Amino acid sequence: MKFISWNIDSLNAALTGTSPRSEQSRDVLKKIAAQKPDFIAIQETKLGEAGPLPAHKSVLSAFFPDYDYVWVSSVPPAKKGYAGTISFYKKGDAVKADFPKIDAPDTMDSEGRIVTLETDSFYFVQVYTPNSGDGLKRLKERQVWDKKFAEYLSSLDKKKIVIACGDFNVAHKE
Repeated sequence: MKFISWNIDSLNAALTGTSPRSEQSRDVLKKIAAQKPDFIAIQETKLGEAGPLPAHKSVLSAFFPDYDYVWVSSVPPAKKGYAGTISFYKKGDAVKADFPKIDAPDTMDSEGRIVTLETDSFYFVQVYTPNSGDGLKRLKERQVWDKKFAEYLSSLDKKKIVIACGDFNVAHKE
């Protein structure tokens, strides 16, 4: 099986923008599609609460005609148009989607950070982990997040194999 994960830093800009960076993002999406992965995980979509707009759906259908997708966006009390994730899987695959809350601190559970896809034999979990912020101002919250997310993965692992991917926001200097 093939899995691809990418932090797109705004799906809206990538799909409908006209800047050179938007064009580069579309080129990356074309390359991802050409690989024909079984699952695709994209983080930091920055979509609104309603998810992909008709213009987005049109472009996504052109890039990924053989895929279905599920998404989760940032919702109140979290910031609008913040974070968010979208997961693609091949049409016809028996997949059950979940958007778990892990009892994370602050508004982290409302920021659209986790999508879990359950198949017959494994869980495919993508995450967009919160960073610790400038000056590590959210370090304590991040440490709680890490513990809660690890507990969540462990709970799934007791049932079947877990494949976890995404942007874990890990840096050797932060």
